[in-house]
Amino acid sequence: MTLSFHYNRNDTKIMDIIVISGPTASGKTKKAVEFCKEKNGEIISCDSRQIYKYLDTGTNKEGVFLQNGLRRIDGVLQHLTDILNPDQNYSAAKFVKDADLKISEILKKGKVPVVTGGTGLYIKALLYGLDEMPKADKTLRKELKTKSQDELYSVLLKSDPEAAEKNKKNPQRLLRALEVNILSGRTMQEHFKSKSPRYNFGHYSISVDNKILYKKTNERCKYMIESGMIEETQKVLNMGFDKNCSALSGIGYRHIIQYLEKKISKEDLILEFSKDTRHYAKRQNTWFKAQPDVDFMFY
Repeated sequence: MTLSFHYNRNDTKIMDIIVISGPTASGKTKKAVEFCKEKNGEIISCDSRQIYKYLDTGTNKEGVFLQNGLRRIDGVLQHLTDILNPDQNYSAAKFVKDADLKISEILKKGKVPVVTGGTGLYIKALLYGLDEMPKADKTLRKELKTKSQDELYSVLLKSDPEAAEKNKKNPQRLLRALEVNILSGRTMQEHFKSKSPRYNFGHYSISVDNKILYKKTNERCKYMIESGMIEETQKVLNMGFDKNCSALSGIGYRHIIQYLEKKISKEDLILEFSKDTRHYAKRQNTWFKAQPDVDFMFY
């Protein structure tokens, strides 16, 4: 795969990292593997779901698991998957810390770090940095946890509508966004610094026509269910992890839990899973198109 390199800083002739982004089911990993083979690179996963252990089918992990945090896809190494238990929390700040370390290690080997994924918040934080956010406040968090998900959404909608809409189906992120807003008086987006990039980089995003993307996401959801995602979810629950833990709050897993609790039929499970995945992919497409310093590959 040939990409036209561009530079965001004039103080170096070396590009530190490549970023390949795009919506779910757009073929990011395939393109990243092609690029790594051509340019001697290694992949750093930028996926807020693939970080979790035991959840492979529903997060579409590829390749062969080697050891904690490391996989091999068609001969190419991929970092930062399978690093957390399902009940552990993760953040953009933690991703930046982990990714910085892997980028340094890969560069020392004389290889190209290729950050690949669809979690836009993590990508933006890595490239441009985050303002220091307030730490969790135990008293406030205890109070917020007494509120329902709908109540958290309603309160956040008034002060940070963008974060409310983006996270309305994720109670952990709703709570954190509201906590940040109350403690700092600022929205989540306002915590991004407008400054020079942290790395010299080339950011390439895959843009897919919505009709094609919807077809791909529908096919992927059906394939995941047929490939054992229901059984995978049940296995994690049997291991003792709570149904409301961070990892199981994601699209697909939360629908499967409703199915396992006999609240919805299997047909409705597939329909709702597919619908929410389509909506998520559309939001990703829109978000990446709005970002500066991005070159697009159209499919």
